[in-house]
Amino acid sequence: MSEEFYNAFATSPTTPASIAQNMNLENETGTLQKPPKLMSIEEYYGWKDRFENWVQANHLRSWGCILKKYVRPRTELRTEKAISDFNDKECEMYKAEKMMISLLQQAIKEDIFVLLQHDKTSKSICDALKTKFEGSDKMIKSKKAFLKKEFDLFTSFLGEDTKKLIERYCDLVRSMSLLSITKEEEEWVDKLADALP
Repeated sequence: MSEEFYNAFATSPTTPASIAQNMNLENETGTLQKPPKLMSIEEYYGWKDRFENWVQANHLRSWGCILKKYVRPRTELRTEKAISDFNDKECEMYKAEKMMISLLQQAIKEDIFVLLQHDKTSKSICDALKTKFEGSDKMIKSKKAFLKKEFDLFTSFLGEDTKKLIERYCDLVRSMSLLSITKEEEEWVDKLADALP
């Protein structure tokens, strides 16, 4: 009986590797108390969806501040209202905005956060992060044109083995899908088949 009791509460020994693995998992997926963390700008697309889902599940009212920019209430004289003069609805919206800013500060690695140019609202922080990763509209248009041209000209290199060709093709397809560039299924298959040595 004492052995059963011990086994019920015994835990496996923790090693530095398992601790690091758990920390990485917590950073990637978040926990009940903290959102997923963006550790590098290259992880933006995967992080963006996880962060959105986490916030909507845990702080839905705050998510509204991302969708529609929060504007602090003003008095009749057009000056910012003091917090003590807020009505209940204004108080709730102010709290939601401050919560969203706090979540973004927790979720974005400081090295990335300090590079963002924003006006201290949650929406401007998200927009700045998106622009930092994706670039301006003009830059996105250029990236799309470049990727379409790369797709049209895709072929195997001299001496390139099939594995490397397929890896390069998958990277191209992934890059195109991240920028919402679509092709017919037949085009995808034909391009790869034509490129095979």
